[in-house]
Amino acid sequence: MRRIFLLLTGLALFGMAAAVVPNAHAAAKAATSKKYRVLFQWSEVDSIGQFIMTKHTNNLLDDLGQDNVEMEVLTYGPAVMAVTQGRPQSMYAKDLDALSKRGVHIVACENAMKFFGVKKEELLPVMGTVHSAMGEIVRKHSQGWQVLRP
Repeated sequence: MRRIFLLLTGLALFGMAAAVVPNAHAAAKAATSKKYRVLFQWSEVDSIGQFIMTKHTNNLLDDLGQDNVEMEVLTYGPAVMAVTQGRPQSMYAKDLDALSKRGVHIVACENAMKFFGVKKEELLPVMGTVHSAMGEIVRKHSQGWQVLRP
């Protein structure tokens, strides 16, 4: 009787362990395949602000692996003048193009564009737009995105 009890107890424990191990493996695999979601805020138009934004964005992609990051760079305020064709403030157009090729989505705030007199046709080809930078920040934050300001 005792042998049967030990045998049944052993089988029950083995069954529970077998059921737990695949779930633990699946959870570990899901954790490593999760993409980081990062929104960079960019409002500086000066050359140092542009350099810092492009440098930090590239550094983050290199550190986490560009395939592990879903990233958006949100330009608003005076920075909307830095993402145009033909304006003297646009000093890092090639860097923005390279970031776009790495999978970074770069958008400009339409409210800021209106305020600073930037037309959609002036934007660099890699640019998208959002209606409101502040609305975009709130939406992304509520969806679990990390919101950073380099």
